[in-house]
Amino acid sequence: MVTFRVSSDEYEHVMSACVGVGARSVSEFARLAVLQRIQALDIPQGALSGDLTTLSAALGELDSSLSEIRKKIRGMLGPMKRPDEIDSV
Repeated sequence: MVTFRVSSDEYEHVMSACVGVGARSVSEFARLAVLQRIQALDIPQGALSGDLTTLSAALGELDSSLSEIRKKIRGMLGPMKRPDEIDSV
């Protein structure tokens, strides 16, 4: 059993949150909040930054590949003309 005190303002916020998430009681809401926080602590701290680093590297490689493809297409098609340079038939 866990007991803790909150101010009247904090209690009002807790009650509003309970209603907002559909909790049956303050006890249920508090238990779920604590358990979710514990689960969040179990996630490796570097996971998100590692994922972002991997994503950034992949995007860099994609950008380089697209740049090379763009160069090859320009080489095959020649320089692009602007719409005002195109001869009308």
